[in-house]
Amino acid sequence: MATDRTPQYLTQDEMRRLLNAIPTNTLQGKRDKALFYLAYRHGLRASEVGLLLRDDLDFKRLRITIRRLKNGHGGSYPLAPELARLLKAYLRARKDDSPYLFISNRGTPIHRTTLHVLMRKYGALAGIPESKRHFHCLRHSAGTHFLEATGDIAFVQDWLGHRKIQSTQVYAKVTSKYRDQKAREAFARREIV
Repeated sequence: MATDRTPQYLTQDEMRRLLNAIPTNTLQGKRDKALFYLAYRHGLRASEVGLLLRDDLDFKRLRITIRRLKNGHGGSYPLAPELARLLKAYLRARKDDSPYLFISNRGTPIHRTTLHVLMRKYGALAGIPESKRHFHCLRHSAGTHFLEATGDIAFVQDWLGHRKIQSTQVYAKVTSKYRDQKAREAFARREIV
């Protein structure tokens, strides 16, 4: 029996609401806003967030080094200026010397179960449907939104660190903009009768 592999993802509006639901008037809020924005923008798995180190950030060159799990490709990626500002504000507010980028209240690397709890909390505040209040939804949102924006499945494969294109193709199922673009290209080349 075939299973439906259509990923659960947040719409652009839901993503904005989620990020806006995170207050930044406390250290934890600054951490969470930077963490959620980074996880979304770079399609991070919950376990990959805890692997990030302060030294992975290069604010001068606006780059971040990401180590992927599940045998994925990692590497150095561009860091958006607005995300760099959030990360700097969070790091300035910290009073510790932990090498880890995102830490718990105990000073240890943030754990994936904490991220799932936070996703449920902020998702509820943002009015996100309960079925989408899981942290991995951010990764699916990144894949879907980047494919919609670029129409380039090879770029999304590289951006998410997928080794196999089949892992990335699930996002083509949900992006009508990608479908529309590819159909228009086929029509223009008269490949379809």
